[in-house]
Amino acid sequence: MKKELGKVLIDIAKLVVGGVILAGLMRQDIPPTFLFVVGGIVAVLMIYIGLVFISMTDNESKNKKV
Repeated sequence: MKKELGKVLIDIAKLVVGGVILAGLMRQDIPPTFLFVVGGIVAVLMIYIGLVFISMTDNESKNKKV
């Protein structure tokens, strides 16, 4: 379950990065600095949390095998 949740969070981070790039290209009323900073922070946090969930699952499976 945690591994799947980690993969979902990483996929959402990819969508956030894509959304930030598209919003930057579309010339919205959002300041570009704010857009890239907030989008970057959200994407990095989601990738980090996703990798933590995946590594927790890997560690649990290694402990069960021993």
